[in-house]
Amino acid sequence: MLKLRSTALSIFSTSGSINLRGIWDSIRSQREKVLWHNLIWFPLHIPKFSLIAWMTLLNRLPTRNRLLKMGITTEGTCVNCNNDMETRNHLFCHCPLAVRLWNSILSLNGLKNATSTWDEMVTRASSTWKGKSLLTTILKIAWTAYVYILWEERNCRIFKGRHRSTENLLKVIIEAVRIQLKGRNINRTDRTNYNLCIAWDLD
Repeated sequence: MLKLRSTALSIFSTSGSINLRGIWDSIRSQREKVLWHNLIWFPLHIPKFSLIAWMTLLNRLPTRNRLLKMGITTEGTCVNCNNDMETRNHLFCHCPLAVRLWNSILSLNGLKNATSTWDEMVTRASSTWKGKSLLTTILKIAWTAYVYILWEERNCRIFKGRHRSTENLLKVIIEAVRIQLKGRNINRTDRTNYNLCIAWDLD
């Protein structure tokens, strides 16, 4: 705190009226927004889901592969399938549990999976999930929920020995979407919106 006195003094001496926003803008380093910014920070985002998605996008989650390289663990196998090394790419794209869950989410939206890696998934989503349509909103909520739920399931299996089926995980995601969209004014005369409301059980 004492080392920041000179920085604080320059802000207070040059600012006429001081508020927290002004101080924050003065001291933070502003960078260009990343392409995936709107995938996780959007009007109806769920903070705890977006936080895990953000950490995943920055490759900050302590996957077993990373912990193995750091010498923290001797076990590197994915607990969601017990087949391959647990990397970000495997956990969220190649693990059979992830593939089944993501395909189920896309199916509810009338879509098919066209990606095979984490980077491809993020690139495709960043370039196509734009605007404020119901489909885009559902995809963003469901995707952040998908990332969060897979990470949560991984931790539950490691630390609690508890397993949930793909169907149960999907129910959690559907409920998250329903809660976020409850009471929203949706144009159901639009055929796409109507089908989405039926698929996601939106009131």
